[in-house]
Amino acid sequence: MMKRNEQKVPKFDEIIFENRNREYGAYDLRKRYKNVTSFSVLGTVAIFTIIMLVISLTSKTASGEKGKDVIIIIQPEKYRPPETKIAKVEPPKEMIKQVLNLTPKVVEDTAAQNVFIPITEELVANAENGDTNEIVVVTEPPTDIIPPEPEIKVFVEEMPMFPGGDAALLEYIRNNTVYPEEAIEIGIEGRVVLKFVVTANGSVGKIEILKGVDPLLDKEAIRVVGTLPKFKPGKQAGKPVNVWFSVPVLFQIKR
Repeated sequence: MMKRNEQKVPKFDEIIFENRNREYGAYDLRKRYKNVTSFSVLGTVAIFTIIMLVISLTSKTASGEKGKDVIIIIQPEKYRPPETKIAKVEPPKEMIKQVLNLTPKVVEDTAAQNVFIPITEELVANAENGDTNEIVVVTEPPTDIIPPEPEIKVFVEEMPMFPGGDAALLEYIRNNTVYPEEAIEIGIEGRVVLKFVVTANGSVGKIEILKGVDPLLDKEAIRVVGTLPKFKPGKQAGKPVNVWFSVPVLFQIKR
């Protein structure tokens, strides 16, 4: 047992590189690894120590040189504020004492005139005796500036008559009506019924729409009725009067 303990125990590198080529280089590197590592650590510590010493010496030298600098402090002159002139304030003048309880002075009114107003009995006596200076102006009742509009009849003894009769009236309207192009494009058609006044002299007066279709057609119907020639006026008790007259205007697109 003693002989066995005295035998040299092989190292880890020797076990790994047993039966291998130890001249390749890896064995030699692993064998010298500890020595190289220790030398590197020591070298690094030495270089760091040298650097710190150099920095310390340099800082001491710089601080010693700075101690030789001379700092000059210049004391500024005393500040003198600009002189300001203070305006003199005059004391307020003594206020006028208000006089209280002034007694108003009574003055006689010389402008007043004594105007005599006669009593009712005296006025009556003067009027009875014809002794009066009053002038009575008699004015006529005012006349109306605008004469009242004549009454428009609906039915009379003799109704208005278009030259040639009702057939001629409808023929005239048909021949003189212009169908609006816009209404044709849209396709608007229908019958517009109007009433108008045949005045006492036979001309066409006020025109109104009883039944409309569309503003385009209504406007054209009013226009064509306004161009109608004179009628034979209507009469009531032998006198020409204003009479309402109605007429249809037909709008129909030819297809």
